[in-house]
Amino acid sequence: MAAHRIIEGREVVTVVPITHVRPAEIADAVEIPAALKRHLGLDDLPSWIVVTETNDFIWPGPDLHPVPGVKPSRFDYGMLPPRFFAHVRDSVLRVRLNCRLERVPRTE
Repeated sequence: MAAHRIIEGREVVTVVPITHVRPAEIADAVEIPAALKRHLGLDDLPSWIVVTETNDFIWPGPDLHPVPGVKPSRFDYGMLPPRFFAHVRDSVLRVRLNCRLERVPRTE
C-alpha cells in the first residue's frame, strides 16, 4: 500500500510494512492470503501487513530495491485486489482513529 506527497520538492512515499513475524495482537496486522502471495510473486512463508505502522521514504531513494529477477527493473510486486486493499486501508484507518498509528521515517 502506498500514498505519496511532495515535501520541499521531493516525493515522499508512505507504505505499510510487510513482515513474516506473527503479530502479538491480531488487530495489529492483516495476514496476506497464500494465493495472493503467489499471485504477487512473494515467498511461501506466512506474511502480515502491519497496520499499526507506516514507513515514509523519499522516492526514489536508498531504501528502494528492485524486485529480484525482474527485467526491466521494477520496485513493486503488483496491485492488491480491491476488496483486500479496502480491508487493509480500513484497518489502518481504525488504528489511526485510536491514536495507535506510528509513522517511521526511513530515509535520511
